[in-house]
Amino acid sequence: LTPVAVCEDAPQAELVAKWKAAGKKVMLSFGGAGMGGSWDGLNDCWEHCFGKEEHLAQQLADIAAAQGFDGIDIDYLYYYEDGQRNTSFSKGAQAQTFLKETTLKLREKLPAGSLVTHSPADSDLVKGTGYFEVMREVAASVDFIMP
Repeated sequence: LTPVAVCEDAPQAELVAKWKAAGKKVMLSFGGAGMGGSWDGLNDCWEHCFGKEEHLAQQLADIAAAQGFDGIDIDYLYYYEDGQRNTSFSKGAQAQTFLKETTLKLREKLPAGSLVTHSPADSDLVKGTGYFEVMREVAASVDFIMP
């Protein structure tokens, strides 16, 4: 596995060790706006992950172990419901399955004591939305949500 960049576009094992020695938790954030945001629909990178939850979770767990991260943050900012925001998006069920299964598989694959978190947009956690319902289903596997 190729190490992921921490700061200055490079792996920083010494910096991660320093933060951990100071009692800080160091997380690997997967996703973000660069993978596609529901506000513009210009990038559909997330869709390439749908159906690959097992492989993705294993790769993320392997990266976290290799670089000493304390857990994984799922920074999913893409569509999760058919027709969301008046778009032609039609993979809502796949997106919700992806969010649920990736979360559960990360919890299984990461060592005990590791963190699994989500960082959705505030508007995605409104009661009744697909993301809200997924979070309710996997609540026991999520340590916290960072809106």
